[in-house]
Amino acid sequence: MRGDPRIDCNRLSAAIARRAHELVQAQRDGATNGAEAPSQPAQPPATLASLPEAPASVNVHLDVAGRQVQLTLRDTDERRLLARLDAMLQRFPVATTPADATPLCPRHGAMKPSTKGKGWYCPRKLADGSWCRGK
Repeated sequence: MRGDPRIDCNRLSAAIARRAHELVQAQRDGATNGAEAPSQPAQPPATLASLPEAPASVNVHLDVAGRQVQLTLRDTDERRLLARLDAMLQRFPVATTPADATPLCPRHGAMKPSTKGKGWYCPRKLADGSWCRGK
């Protein structure tokens, strides 16, 4: 604690716990033990009623303002859910990525750019130990 350096946090928390226990026992027994009982018994906090499981739900990952988010839609009717999903997908169209311009070796797939000049080369060795000459 930043307050009075003479206050021991452990002793203080033990005293609070002991006093709370005494008050709970007094309320349970109906006796006040010299302490004033609350005028009205404490009500438990109102809990939110949990919602039932939705018969139809769908999760979709979207890019919103440059961030990937997960959206969960729930409904009691599948047709209505699909209509909502369609509207949501129309609102956030898929961003098209430019086609990859990397040339492909006819046998081994993607080629690498040459570091010694312009062009591309196949980075795979053949069974005899020589390099593939795919261009």
